[in-house]
Amino acid sequence: MDVQQRETVATALILALTEAVGLYYYDTILVKRSLEGASASGPCELCDENQAEGWIDSEDVYPSGADGPPFHPNCVCTEEYREKRIRVYP
Repeated sequence: MDVQQRETVATALILALTEAVGLYYYDTILVKRSLEGASASGPCELCDENQAEGWIDSEDVYPSGADGPPFHPNCVCTEEYREKRIRVYP
């Protein structure tokens, strides 16, 4: 086993032991997703792509490069936010 493999195994063991004895806690982060609106012209490819991304960190941008609606001049999309629990290891 080379050094890289030993480090990988050691890291996996530490994470497994940490989880086994409960040495972690939960934190919450804010996530968002795009909800496509019903426009007169129908759904557009840009809005479909943003909606397909699903839940993303609230600080991230959508695949279109925008950080939130409107994604184009006739956009009627909205955003939905929620908190997500994540496991944090000290």
